[in-house]
Amino acid sequence: MTRITVHYFEGRIVGFTAKGHSGYADKGGDIVCAAVSALTQTAYLGIRELVGAKADFQCSDGALRLKLDPSVAGEKREKAELILGTMLLGLRSVEENYSDYLKVLKREVKA
Repeated sequence: MTRITVHYFEGRIVGFTAKGHSGYADKGGDIVCAAVSALTQTAYLGIRELVGAKADFQCSDGALRLKLDPSVAGEKREKAELILGTMLLGLRSVEENYSDYLKVLKREVKA
């Protein structure tokens, strides 16, 4: 199962951590894994390329992590949050249809 923890600070999305393989199908045919990868990596690209905001992004086999840089503020912060919120909507939709393979969690973090 893939577990995605969406990180919040003072009620605002600041990043996420995704771990594990969904187990829906073999590599190359796993639509749950493909959906998670597409949503999370596109969110990072939008934050970096469209918004121009700094974010720490790490991607390895079975793990993704994104954390907005604390310096991101104002309009860039709002746009980055909008992108992350849209990503979350997509992930929740996948979770709703494939709950045996994906779990999305919320976690309040400290600065």
